[in-house]
Amino acid sequence: MKNNYKPWAFIFCFVILSLQGQKSFAQFVEFGPIHRQKFADTSNFGSSRLQNTNALPFWDDFSKGLDTLKWTIDGASYTETIGQNAPSLGAILFNGVDENGRPYSNQIGDQGESDYLTSKPFDLSTLTQAQKESLYLSFFWQAGGNAEAPDTNDRLTLQIFSPNQEWVNAWEQNGGSDLDRTIFTQEIIKILPEWQHDGFQFRFLSSGRQIGPFDSWLIDYLYFNFNRTENDLTYRDRALTLPNLLNFGDFSAYPLELLPTDQSGFWSPVQNEFLNLEDRFRAMEFSIQIEDSLGNPALIVNDDTPFNPVPNSLERRTFLSREFNEIPRPTTETTLVITSSLTSGDGLLFDIQNGDTTRYSSVDYRINDTVKTTFPLRDFFAYDNGSADYSAGINQRSGQLAVAYNSPESVYLKGISINFTNASQANQPLDIVVWDEIDQQPIFSKESSIPEKIPGQDFIYYPLDTNLRVSGTFFIGFTQFSNDFIHVGLDKVNDRGDKIFYNVGGAWAQNEEVKGALMIRPHVSLAPPFEESLLPDSGFRIYPNPVVDRLFVQGQFVELAIFDSFGRQILLPIERVNDGEIVNFEGQKPGIYVINLISGSSSKSFRILVTK
Repeated sequence: MKNNYKPWAFIFCFVILSLQGQKSFAQFVEFGPIHRQKFADTSNFGSSRLQNTNALPFWDDFSKGLDTLKWTIDGASYTETIGQNAPSLGAILFNGVDENGRPYSNQIGDQGESDYLTSKPFDLSTLTQAQKESLYLSFFWQAGGNAEAPDTNDRLTLQIFSPNQEWVNAWEQNGGSDLDRTIFTQEIIKILPEWQHDGFQFRFLSSGRQIGPFDSWLIDYLYFNFNRTENDLTYRDRALTLPNLLNFGDFSAYPLELLPTDQSGFWSPVQNEFLNLEDRFRAMEFSIQIEDSLGNPALIVNDDTPFNPVPNSLERRTFLSREFNEIPRPTTETTLVITSSLTSGDGLLFDIQNGDTTRYSSVDYRINDTVKTTFPLRDFFAYDNGSADYSAGINQRSGQLAVAYNSPESVYLKGISINFTNASQANQPLDIVVWDEIDQQPIFSKESSIPEKIPGQDFIYYPLDTNLRVSGTFFIGFTQFSNDFIHVGLDKVNDRGDKIFYNVGGAWAQNEEVKGALMIRPHVSLAPPFEESLLPDSGFRIYPNPVVDRLFVQGQFVELAIFDSFGRQILLPIERVNDGEIVNFEGQKPGIYVINLISGSSSKSFRILVTK
C-alpha cells in the first residue's frame, strides 16, 4: 500500500515511542497538544485599532482568542484546556511545532528557538519622565500545564526590541522538574527608559526540542502600563477560567430523536470556575442560561444567584448551577448555547488624577466575565466537546480502535464521524467497522480511507450504505493497515477513557491509561435511512435487512441456501408461506450472512446483516 507520510511524521512517532518506553511497542498512546487557533473578533473596533500599532494601557487575557491587531503570531497557538489553574479562560501555548502543527526540525537532537508571540509596535517617545520610570510589563507563565513539561535546557524568554534595532533579553525562565506545572506564576518586568522608543516592541519565544509538541510553555494575562510599581500584581477583575461543562448522562451531544419526554436525572448541573484577581473580597452573582442556535431562550438556569460565601481576595472557586430536570424539547435539530456570566462590578480600567476620572476602553475587565459553550441536539451521540486538544492512536497493522456507545432504544446507524488530526495521513486506507459485541465478528465493515480535509473541517463523515440497526451497547471504529500511529482527536474536557477499546495483538483491551474522549461519533435515526423496496433486477423482496430474527424472502425461486461470513453453508429453520419463505435467524451470531436464491438455471446472492 502506498504510504503518504511526510518524513517528520515518522520521526514524530519515533520520538513518541521513545517517550513511552515503559509501555509495549504496540499500544494505545496519547500524543502532544494539537496546534489550534482561535482569533478574537476585531470587526467592532474603530479605525484607531486598525492601525498597525498598540497603545498604553495595553492588556490582553486571551479570553476571546488571539487578537491579530495586537500580535504577530509565529508558531504559537491558542488553548482553553492545556493550562491548569489559569488566570482566565484561554492562554497561548509555545512548543516545538510551527503554525501548521509540523515540527521545526526532522532531526531528533535539534534544539533551538521555536514559537514566537510578538507585539505590534508601541510609540513610547511621548512619555513623560515619570511615566518612563514607572513603566512595567506583567504576565503569567506556566511550565507544561497538561502538556509535556520543559526540561532544564529549555527556555521561555521575553525580549525587547531596542532603539538599536536589536532584540534584547529582558527575562528568561528555564524548565526543569522543580517547576510546578499546575501553577501560573506572575512576573512583572520594568521596561527601562533606555529601551523605550517610538517603535518599541516585545516578544515571547520558546527554545527547546524542535522535533514535536514537547517542552511546552503557556503565557496568559498581560498588562503593560505606566504608573506601576514592582508590587502592582492585582487587578480589579473577576474572570471565568474554564469552558462550561454540561452533560446529558455520559454525553456532551445527544440525538434529538432520542431525547426523552422525562429527562429527570439525565442533565448534569452546569459547572465552571472563577478567579478573583483583586486583593480584596468581592460580593458577586452568577447567571446561567440556555438558548437554541437561533438565540431563542430555552431555559434560565440561574439568574443573578449570589455566591455564598462572598469570594475572598484572590480566591479561585469551582461552582455549579442549580439542578434542573429538563430542557424544553426543540422541534428541530439545534445546538444549545450555554452562557455563564458573572455580575461582579467589573468595568473599564480607570484612574483618578486631581479629582478627575479617566477610563480606558482598551482595558475592559468585563470581557472575561462571560463564557459560551455548546451542546448539540442533532443526530449523533458524542462524548467530546467538539474540540481536539490532543490526539491518540494505535501503531499496529490490522489493529483496531473502537468507542463504545449505548442507545436507550433500537436505532439505525446512518454514519460515523471521526476527527483525524494529522493532515499528512490523508489517503491512508482503513476499514470503517461496527461491532455488536466487541469480542465478536463485526456486523459491518466497509473499505475506506482518510480524505483530505477542507479548511475549517474537523470531522470526516463516513455514511453507511445499508440499513444497520443497533440497540443497547454497540461499538464503532476502524481497522488500520499501517504500523504507524493513526492520529484521532482527543478531548480532555470530558473524560470518557473507559469507553475506548483497542486491539493490537489479536485480543481486545479496554483503555486504562489515556484520559479523555476519543472523537469518534455515531449518527443515528429511528427510521431506516434507506427505504425497503422491490428488487426489480432480481424479482425478489427480502426484508427486514438488517434483521434480528425473522427474515421474509418473497419471490419465485426453487432453492434457498444460507452461508455465514466465512462462506460455510448453514441450516436454519425455514417456514414456507404463500409468496415465499421465512428464515429464522434467532440465536445466530450477529454479522454478515449471504442468502443464495436459485431460480431455474440462474442464481442470485444477497447480503443480509443480522443484529441482536
